[in-house]
Amino acid sequence: MTFVALIILVSTAAAGCGSAPKVSYEPAADDKNALVVYVDPGDDREILDYAIHNLLSDSVKVKPVDATDDANARIAAGKGDLSYFQHIPAFEADNQKNSYKNLSIVSKVNVVPYGLYSSKWRDLKDTNDWVHVGLVRDQVTGVSLPHGAQVALPSTPTGFARGLYLLQSAGLVTLDRPFGGTSAADLTIGQANVRDSARHLSLLPLSFDQDLKSIFQSYDAVVLSPEQAASLGLQPAKDALATEPGPENPYAHVLVAPSRLAGDQRVLELTHALESPRLAQFLATKYRGADIAVAAAGAK
Repeated sequence: MTFVALIILVSTAAAGCGSAPKVSYEPAADDKNALVVYVDPGDDREILDYAIHNLLSDSVKVKPVDATDDANARIAAGKGDLSYFQHIPAFEADNQKNSYKNLSIVSKVNVVPYGLYSSKWRDLKDTNDWVHVGLVRDQVTGVSLPHGAQVALPSTPTGFARGLYLLQSAGLVTLDRPFGGTSAADLTIGQANVRDSARHLSLLPLSFDQDLKSIFQSYDAVVLSPEQAASLGLQPAKDALATEPGPENPYAHVLVAPSRLAGDQRVLELTHALESPRLAQFLATKYRGADIAVAAAGAK
């Protein structure tokens, strides 16, 4: 919502000489009380725009501005009001590096969830089937992910950790800690943190930089980001065996505000809008599981 008052000053003498009119821009009255929000282009901008145009009262004005790397520093210095472009670990890392004592998270809005996909199996229902035993033939009578399945996870520290938490939320493994921690140790868990594997899974860290289609077809299941899934023509809501949950997700995209806006009714109304059932429904309809509300369950 950018309202600009256009003031055209035309000099009679200048007009007589054929000169072009002088044009200047000034903020319109409606803009003076607008909340300036630094936001990433893409999904976050679309989500914010939906809230602005559909969920806020006419008295609350919001002006989205493309976020830059120093967006948090800008709002800490009073050169803007809010930021909505980063997940929790990114904000906490920036906060720790720059000691923004006056900034805090006021809303956890949405998650771009990783999903578990398979070209071979249809669901995660209980099964007695086994594969990859080695000494005997595979024993398969159904379509559920079997015991002994080989599951490929991203080899990056973040991707592998998110994959493990996803498998735990789906009931396939048990880790030594619950989902939701944001410490460095929580965000970089690995094989050593697996305490039990209910289906005796083989967890394989792989680079997905090349030939993702071949990896998807070769393994029993693969953990993919929404972008990777889309490159294979897969939709999280329709094709995933399971997806990361929204609640307690440490990778939630967040709205950040300075302490000077504590109790500001405009900010409160915006946070309520971003956490509302209507916004959750908008995400479900538009993104089909590729972007979910923090309040929405993600498992299929």
